[in-house]
Amino acid sequence: AGRTLHAVRVRGLQPGTDYRYRIFSQEVQSWPDVNNVTYGKTVGADASRRRAYGFRTFPAAGSGCSFLVLNDIHGKADVLTRLCKRVDFSELGFVAFNGDMSSSVESGEQLFKDYLDASAALFAAGTPILFTRGNHETRGVFADSLGDYFPGRDGRFYGIYRYGDVCILLLDCGEDKPDDFWVYYGLNDFTKLRLDQKAFLEKELKSKEFKKARRHILINHIPIWGDKDVYTDNYHPWTALWSPLLEKAKFDVNLTAHAHFFYVIEKGKQGNPMPCIGGGGPSMGGKEVGTAMGLQKNGDKLRLRVFGADGRTLLDRDL
Repeated sequence: AGRTLHAVRVRGLQPGTDYRYRIFSQEVQSWPDVNNVTYGKTVGADASRRRAYGFRTFPAAGSGCSFLVLNDIHGKADVLTRLCKRVDFSELGFVAFNGDMSSSVESGEQLFKDYLDASAALFAAGTPILFTRGNHETRGVFADSLGDYFPGRDGRFYGIYRYGDVCILLLDCGEDKPDDFWVYYGLNDFTKLRLDQKAFLEKELKSKEFKKARRHILINHIPIWGDKDVYTDNYHPWTALWSPLLEKAKFDVNLTAHAHFFYVIEKGKQGNPMPCIGGGGPSMGGKEVGTAMGLQKNGDKLRLRVFGADGRTLLDRDL
């Protein structure tokens, strides 16, 4: 009752099922001691005038899967809105945020201004979100509270999900500089985070859930491969840690971000065991204003389309 941000974890939901929900909140005006609580008004959706919100859980089986990936919005809610204005979210199973939706995390109010308000207006009331943290989202005085807004499994920003016969793997690269870089003031330990994910990969890539999937999608913010083309620094420890494990698995595509420009690295060009597709982001003075990636699986066919905020198609290909 002393919090203004609430997360409700609903258990026992069935896969591939439509659910409806409403939100109500009752004010606690005072709570001076354990036996004395004074309540105020209850606010919420007008049940007589407004339809309930709805969502659909991920199916346990089936060959259909369609989702959208957004990345590197950096607080430009207008760019997010333009990217999504032609999207029919009723046809999507989920939306993936692939990092750096904000430039830093300073407050809850800032998160809503940067992209949460726009997302709620566009799709978030009824479309599930998978969240991959970017390096900028590790920065800021409110960064440790980011998980309160995206309460994933065990408080982690990485995980493995099944949508029918498609397996989606999310990885958290952490920061793009060493832990002892001066600007972090000794507060980072992303080395441990990456080692934890190596152990996670060693287990999950052998699991029945992963092996029985027909298609496999890898999503992470900072590129694991392609450093010669995408960024110029020499700090990319995730490659040495994770690449040997990922090379043994059969992924169809790696959807990545971070570089702020759209790119394609074909399989094997930079030691990458799968095609790597990088989404763009609002540039710092150039013409590019971001991209969105739409991936659709229909039967055995897996197709990826990348488009800009102006609706221009940058890539449309089978995987």
